[in-house]
Amino acid sequence: MSLRQSAAMRFPQPVRVGTLIGRDVRRPVASQQPLGTVRDVVRGADGGIEMVIRYGSWLGIGGRLIAVPVDAMVLLGDVVEPVAYSVKQLDALPDFEAASAQPLPREAVIEVGLAKPSH
Repeated sequence: MSLRQSAAMRFPQPVRVGTLIGRDVRRPVASQQPLGTVRDVVRGADGGIEMVIRYGSWLGIGGRLIAVPVDAMVLLGDVVEPVAYSVKQLDALPDFEAASAQPLPREAVIEVGLAKPSH
């Protein structure tokens, strides 16, 4: 099953891009360990929509920017979780390069799947 097909099964909901900026990104486990913060939503070089995440930061300090396909992410209340990538896969993603992407306007509406609590 492709990432897009899997995302379609997560009840995608319309979400304004501006409401995603600043949301915490957490592991999809009961303890919800922090992974980073959503910094932007962009259209990548391949035309797909990606969330740019300050990954590995602590209280917003440090870390690096990575881009994760929106189809691999879900909303759980006020947080965002990567459900199609393990932490090891996130670690292996290259640093985000802004020159290869086009930021989406804050008022743009995209679809993001929903998740149920892990506990």
